Amino acid sequence: MNSQPPLPNNEIARLDALRQYQVLDTPEEKVFDDFTFLAAQICATPIALISLLDGNRQWFKSKVGLTVCETSRDVAFCAYTILQHKPLVVKNALLDPRFATNPLVTSDPNIRFYAGAPLVTSEGFAIGTLCVIDIVPRSLSLAQVEALKVLSSQVIAQLELRRHVTTMSHTIIQRQQAAAKIRSQHDFIELFYHRGMDLARKGDYKGAIADFNQYLLLNPNGVKAYYNRGMACRQLGDNKGAMADFDIYLRVNPNDAEARSNRGLLRFELGDYKGAMADYSHALRINPNAIADYDPRVMGAEVGDNQEVVMNYTQSLQLNPDDTEADMSFLKTDADDREEPGAIVSYTQSLHFNPDDTEADMNLPNNGSGLGEGPGAILNYTHSVHINQGHTPFDLNDYTDESVQSNPNDATTYLSRGQVYLNMEDYSKAIENYTQSLLLNPNDATAYLRRGHAYSELGNYPSAIEDYTQSLQINSYNATAYMGRATAHFKLEDYISAIEDYTQFLLLNPYDATAYISRGHARSKLKDYSNAIEDYKKAREVSTIIIED
Repeated sequence: MNSQPPLPNNEIARLDALRQYQVLDTPEEKVFDDFTFLAAQICATPIALISLLDGNRQWFKSKVGLTVCETSRDVAFCAYTILQHKPLVVKNALLDPRFATNPLVTSDPNIRFYAGAPLVTSEGFAIGTLCVIDIVPRSLSLAQVEALKVLSSQVIAQLELRRHVTTMSHTIIQRQQAAAKIRSQHDFIELFYHRGMDLARKGDYKGAIADFNQYLLLNPNGVKAYYNRGMACRQLGDNKGAMADFDIYLRVNPNDAEARSNRGLLRFELGDYKGAMADYSHALRINPNAIADYDPRVMGAEVGDNQEVVMNYTQSLQLNPDDTEADMSFLKTDADDREEPGAIVSYTQSLHFNPDDTEADMNLPNNGSGLGEGPGAILNYTHSVHINQGHTPFDLNDYTDESVQSNPNDATTYLSRGQVYLNMEDYSKAIENYTQSLLLNPNDATAYLRRGHAYSELGNYPSAIEDYTQSLQINSYNATAYMGRATAHFKLEDYISAIEDYTQFLLLNPYDATAYISRGHARSKLKDYSNAIEDYKKAREVSTIIIED
């Protein structure tokens, strides 16, 4: 009785190499069946096999002339073939002591002839064989043996290709899984950013900042969040935090005109006029239209006596002398431009382009500029009365106590004398006469309007508002009353009410650039910058239309 086949010296490594091909117990494949068919044809044998030697069996990947799928390794001829790297040829198994008593020889299928070429991997492991079998003793020519060797190398090449494809498939799957994981992580991180944007749009700036913080914690390179967090910080009044975020964003995106303009606006509000001008200049180089939406002249900043700002306004007017918005907006800010001669010049300039602009005339003293008994104030008031009332005599002698006493029930006399005192900036006397006129004629909307102006000049804005309201109750289409009341509300920092009155005024005078600017300032005070910008844009459009006309 023959003994069991010996094991290769590298059996553990050989088995590991076999399993790397992941071919055991796989279905039949035509490419391997073609090799066994060719082997049987070339060697003229009834049986051909591709046999793979596992730990305790030989398994047939492809077979011709047999129906079984595997046999025990103990009876496998191939178990001897894998011990060498050259073909094993057994001409007559009955005469070979290794196989004479093998059950495959002594019974079905009655093997007599066997020739096998080992399947040797590139690492040198013989994992199986391509073999041919006959039931009669015989031999092969050298050409047939060589052909068997060539076919065996092609079987290995296919197995290598199979392993490569399998490895690549696994690699692709792993990469896809890794990419999916990264996408999932990215989507999770982006969720904080998008939620922060949504909260900011809804006005929940604290919630937005919390989400932007979480986003930047998970993605420190997410520069876009710095800009939007800066915008949220600005809405909450955290200007230092906003500036820090704008700085980080612009270091990475130095050519973002919108961001430059926003930082310029913030710098302007913080009093850094040089920095603001640098940002505006940079934004203008990137996008010539960038400054139109963020012009510091119309953003409601507190200009004060800053000479640089005045120089910039002056330069703007030199470049565009018909820009009435520049003239008017300089004084329409919430600045305290007391005793500033530039105020008179600017208003006068505006009246050159709009000689019938009674609002400019009437609002000049109402701006709180404290011009005292200046001739410019009287001139402008006189101009306004000529337009609105048609009165030519404004000599106080025409309205002496004697004339009043001769006609004490004439409300018009008190009204006219009050106007003269108002022109002379004797606001207390003006109020006395308007009050007397109203006692005689309590439904005189004009008297309430003018007394409201006088109260406003004295800084008594609550009383001014009451008079403007009374005037509007009598005549709801009195645009000047809406503007006067809006100005008084603005002075009292009641910006919401001021916006309502400016809006009412604009319904009656939709082409008044100054009203758009004033409403824009009020909105800017409420940090409603988007709507403020829309008002400033509208003011520009209206000014352009007026100039073209």
